[in-house]
Amino acid sequence: MTITAAVLGRPIAHSKSPLLHRAAFAALDLDGEYLRFDVGAEGLESFLSAHPDFTGFSLTMPLKDRLVELARHFDWELDDTAALTGAGNTLVRRESSTLVANTDVQGIVAALGAPLATARESVGRPAGDSAAGARTAVILGAGATARSAAVACARLGITEVQFLVRNPDRAQNAVSLCADLGLRASTGPLTELTPAELLISTLPAEATPDLRWSPQIRGGVALDVAYAASSAFLATATRHGVTPVSGTAMLVGQAVEQFMMFLAAAGDPAGAEVRRRVAAAMHAALESADPPAGSGGPSTSEPAGPGTGSVGS
Repeated sequence: MTITAAVLGRPIAHSKSPLLHRAAFAALDLDGEYLRFDVGAEGLESFLSAHPDFTGFSLTMPLKDRLVELARHFDWELDDTAALTGAGNTLVRRESSTLVANTDVQGIVAALGAPLATARESVGRPAGDSAAGARTAVILGAGATARSAAVACARLGITEVQFLVRNPDRAQNAVSLCADLGLRASTGPLTELTPAELLISTLPAEATPDLRWSPQIRGGVALDVAYAASSAFLATATRHGVTPVSGTAMLVGQAVEQFMMFLAAAGDPAGAEVRRRVAAAMHAALESADPPAGSGGPSTSEPAGPGTGSVGS
């Protein structure tokens, strides 16, 4: 079995997807190749047509919405996450069909599930039904990743979401999605954070504004989906007693789902033990590439470019 895959996006030099997927190939002793290509939205259709022998692709900014547009145009299969969010980060080619999925949703759920459960239990409300901000989430941004975060929130038991945005008109798709999910939704300016069980930034690291944090914020969980070396958003969350979750947790979660889809498309629908080994290999690769600050260890991380604080793949 041979798998050939790649990550597509613009910019793409910073992507850690090659590091993660190559580590998974090595851990399973599989014959596989994982590349990267700089592709813009306007060139996605022609690129996919020109590379018919690839098992699949990971897609990051600015291609996620365009991928779903192409799926609907060509009548490719959309999984429930891509259909709901209107965004896709994964394409896999099977014997007689092409599937588009959005594994960002599973990545966010995987990153937040355990810390959210711990946070709820620590205040004696396993269902999250008391105290300020219970069962609520505040999401910074309203683009493709924010819509994925909204679906993840619904799966985590959140019932109300507020999107903090610079332009409320651009949040209408995210608000409409919440209505479809049965979530109450609102928008607000990117100026102040209020108490919530989940605080999620879907903004690139360089685009995160200097926010006021309400003094009532105590507890809960914060996720910065950008996997920059450091996060001012998470540092401030920690000072407010909020449990920080690095974007690398989401990054690995969505990559594991992608890799399992690549395996299945290549004819090997692997089980739980393979999933565990893949996740362990990806986490180990990230730790080796990015040693703790001051460790003096070597760095083999992917070269950084504009937008180093990337989201998704």
